[in-house]
Amino acid sequence: MPESRRRKRTAYTAPTGTTSLKKRPPSPPWVGASILALFVIGIVYLVLYYVTGGGVLGQQHLHGWNILIGFGFIVAGFAMLTQWN
Repeated sequence: MPESRRRKRTAYTAPTGTTSLKKRPPSPPWVGASILALFVIGIVYLVLYYVTGGGVLGQQHLHGWNILIGFGFIVAGFAMLTQWN
């Protein structure tokens, strides 16, 4: 039975030239402070809602939306954290 021809393999050559990744500049200092502020505001909002029973900041009429508001601040802090460098 005849054998099939083998392919010639060429040796790997690394690409020439300078391939550099763009390095992002560091984030301004206010980014870290605002991330921390969003976390703290969210946690304080939730704690005030549960401790006072919704009696502070006019939270009575919002009912279950208070939890979403508090976690919304926390999620916004996490969203900013993904862009922090």
